[in-house]
Amino acid sequence: MILALAGTFVLVGVAAPFLDGSRFAGQIKQTLESTLGRSVDFEEVHFTVFSGLGVSLENVTIGEDPRFGLEPFAFVPTLQARIRLDKLLGGEIRFSSFRLIDPSLNLVKRSDETWNVVELVERLSAPRRIPLNFFPVFDVSGGRIDFKFESRKTTLYILDSDLSIYPAQSGKLSVEFSGYPARTDRGGHGFAYLRGALNWYTKRGNSGASGLDGDLYLDPSNLGELTTLIEGHDVGVHGTVSTHARIEGPLNALAIRGELKATDVHRWDLLPENSGSWRILYGGTANLIASELRLRNFPPPPARVSPVVLEMVVRDFLTSPKWSVNAHLDKIPVQDVLPISSRMGLTLPESLNISGVLGGVVDYVGGAGLNGHIQMENLEATLPDVLPLRAATVTASISNDGIRFDPARLETANGALTAAGNLYFSERQADLALSAQRYPVGDLKDVLHTWAGDPPVLDAMKDGLISGAIQYRRAENNGEGGWSGNFRVEEGLISFPGLVAPLENLDARVAFDRSGVEVSHLSTSIGSANLRGTYRFVAGAKRPERIHLELATAKMEDIEAMLQPTLESKSWLNRLGVTRRSIPQWLANRNLEGDLSINNFVVNDAAIGRLSAHFSWQGTTLDVLSLQLKMPEGTVKTEGTIILSSNQPRFDFKGSVNDFPWRGGLVDAEGTFRTKGTGEDKLRNLQATGSFVGKDVALDGDESFDKVTGTFEFSFADGWPDLRFPRVQASDGENDWVGEAASQSDGKLVFDLMHGGKQRRVIGLLTPEGRGALSAPIDR
Repeated sequence: MILALAGTFVLVGVAAPFLDGSRFAGQIKQTLESTLGRSVDFEEVHFTVFSGLGVSLENVTIGEDPRFGLEPFAFVPTLQARIRLDKLLGGEIRFSSFRLIDPSLNLVKRSDETWNVVELVERLSAPRRIPLNFFPVFDVSGGRIDFKFESRKTTLYILDSDLSIYPAQSGKLSVEFSGYPARTDRGGHGFAYLRGALNWYTKRGNSGASGLDGDLYLDPSNLGELTTLIEGHDVGVHGTVSTHARIEGPLNALAIRGELKATDVHRWDLLPENSGSWRILYGGTANLIASELRLRNFPPPPARVSPVVLEMVVRDFLTSPKWSVNAHLDKIPVQDVLPISSRMGLTLPESLNISGVLGGVVDYVGGAGLNGHIQMENLEATLPDVLPLRAATVTASISNDGIRFDPARLETANGALTAAGNLYFSERQADLALSAQRYPVGDLKDVLHTWAGDPPVLDAMKDGLISGAIQYRRAENNGEGGWSGNFRVEEGLISFPGLVAPLENLDARVAFDRSGVEVSHLSTSIGSANLRGTYRFVAGAKRPERIHLELATAKMEDIEAMLQPTLESKSWLNRLGVTRRSIPQWLANRNLEGDLSINNFVVNDAAIGRLSAHFSWQGTTLDVLSLQLKMPEGTVKTEGTIILSSNQPRFDFKGSVNDFPWRGGLVDAEGTFRTKGTGEDKLRNLQATGSFVGKDVALDGDESFDKVTGTFEFSFADGWPDLRFPRVQASDGENDWVGEAASQSDGKLVFDLMHGGKQRRVIGLLTPEGRGALSAPIDR
């Protein structure tokens, strides 16, 4: 008998879904519409047994109360409804539960703050209706819940939601739900997983007002996804957050208490740190009718006052959320803030130790960004082997773009600096500005090296005092720092490649940035001579460097001695010619154009005259584009090239001299000369050729000529100047003489001339004194 009944039950259960229940469709439709107060349409009706005696409706559309719009309340692909057996035996169809599978629901709020779902529940629980315990259990599986305000559907919705509502005779609805909040303007799955269990009292207490109590849970979720859910975009801060909140009270004044956990909070482009979690206790109120939420944090036990008070307000959280967070900071140790700074991308040395306290107020308003002001007091930053920095007060303004640090006085052991800076969030870059007043160069370089880097313009400075400002900007897209500045150097000690000794007592005005460097009002000395000048470097120019130098008096010997590393190789093997010269990098990269002016140019303790030159220097080639030497006796003009790539510098020039007074007349000459080496070697190796024209020249006593022309050759033979005139033409007003001439070691210049077979010898002196500079021997 039992087996027969069981077999019958199985047979009925198997066959039930295939039985057409359309003849009961009218009564089912009427019952549903009476229960829900809305029109109900469906396409097919099938019976179910295994899941409980009931029906399965296909493609169900539940209409909306006209007060809440024209769009249906729900579309349900499959609606499973259990039938109450006690009513069925009496010939009446009444449902004990509904299960909506994969439905789409529209929760609508009118301008008078009423919700269609609240109206539905209150209608079912009204005294004129059936007792609440006869209201069927309501289940939603895998549903989508959209929110509408009037006729406008919001971008927020709940995806893959499960919902269960269990009524009790006491007037309580037990609600369990879960789902993924999502946005219609963002693809993919939801942004977090939200779940909860609530009790909804439709008649609570003596007031008769409906209320809620229960627990809400946000499972561990990505912080970036949560901000995208609220803001519509990722604000750039990632991590994992979760929370549990207890709520209780009427719908328009829910009391909330909860705890939030945050782990690995960091900027989006940085790797998360393996750090502990933040635990934040919070509480507040929520008005579900007005869509408003207010929360603030509480200090963890046993503290009675929290150093950080966070207050969050969210309005219209189901339409277009408007939210803000207000942070009150009160005497927070700065050291505790450093881990947060590193997670946000502010790179600081690991051995940095900072003491002081932080206070202020910071607001974050959704859609508008950050705004606030902070103040640090009694700040001290120390690093090993570095002078500590101290500041009584440091203030900063916070905006949506970044943080602006106001100018602050930094005390060090050797003076005071004024510092200011900016951190830009969107551009991910940082600025630092330091200003000083007669601050030691070495100490300033140490401070910059420790906290920012090394400005290239300060590399050559070894000592001195700086007054002015230096700025540093670091952009994280390329990781390179950009320097700029404008300052004055006093009592400086500067060392440049190519100079045998540093320049002392240098004063100058320096301005520089990414485009180049300009040094003006430069004053220093080379040997005993005072040097003034300017220097400019323009990045990307054909001749990036431009220099102008002026000296009142300068000896050629002092200049050569100062430039010895440039002119000579350091290796004795190079100087002997055994190996090739190794070109230093600074010389290979040299590319400049310049001017040199010496009011009194001295050679071998003899004042020669005023020298001016214009040159172009590229690598190991120095082109003297023009050189002019104004002497009392005349003007020498020349141009040529100095080659620095060999063991000794090589000189190759051409020049001219005009109206040079000699032997009572004037001489014009032009020619070429070449030599190599420095100092005496340069004179020993000198060779010159050219031509000359002399007028009214008295070679010896009464031996006078109206005009003398010819060619000349000059060199040193056995340490003595050797001047030769291979071809000479001389006119004495009556006859034209031709011949040759040569100098002797005693300083005499002997002319052997001929005219019409007649010979004539004329002996003169190169200089009035006989053995002069040109006739002096050179030590070998």
